[in-house]
Amino acid sequence: VRSGLANVDQLLARRRRAQPAQAALIAVDPRTGEILAMVGGRSYNQSQYNRAVVSRRQPGSVFKPFVYLAAFEHAAEEGRTDLTPASLVIDEPAPLTFDDKEWTPANYGDEYDGEITWRHALMKSRNVATIRVGETIGFDHVAALWRKVGVGTPPQGYPSIALGVFELTPIEVAQAYTLFTNAGSVRPLRPLDRIAFGGKELRPKPAATKPIARPDTTYLVTNMLRSVLNEGTGA
Repeated sequence: VRSGLANVDQLLARRRRAQPAQAALIAVDPRTGEILAMVGGRSYNQSQYNRAVVSRRQPGSVFKPFVYLAAFEHAAEEGRTDLTPASLVIDEPAPLTFDDKEWTPANYGDEYDGEITWRHALMKSRNVATIRVGETIGFDHVAALWRKVGVGTPPQGYPSIALGVFELTPIEVAQAYTLFTNAGSVRPLRPLDRIAFGGKELRPKPAATKPIARPDTTYLVTNMLRSVLNEGTGA
């Protein structure tokens, strides 16, 4: 966090800012729910506001894997076999009409790939393609899946949900992502391992996982996320 903020400070050096930029970090073991590290800001002496826990920001592209998970879940419920990581979607700018309103979403840097697979769309974090995937199954199904995850304020089933245009805290995002490590179940996070006093120890009981999605549909998204790290925006 310290070195990252130093880079941000250099980028923002020419701008006039009343306050320096801030950052937050939370690292967890998704299999056990243990919080391994938490940083709430630049300096605890300067600000005791814990941004990792209470600062709400739009998750943006971090939410995209859940759009694809919702699509695979919907396909499984309907017995469809035509929605897979190899399914094709058109990644080109085109107006989208929803609720009698027109919206033309764009990709970062106005880069478009034409006809691509769902795997490629997630790998390159393509906005338009991901919105089209959400449109294929219905944005209400995406919102319904996130309500099952049960963190943050449930967003409405609007097209913008596919781009993470609602608010979450870092700790809520971290807890939601435990789903991908636990075969479709969310593992509640815990900050305390034990309390020791006078030679005695008190250990809290581990919280039970919460089933959200099927193991097979979750595996498809987890496998697609490997492409993000190996070849895509995470490489």
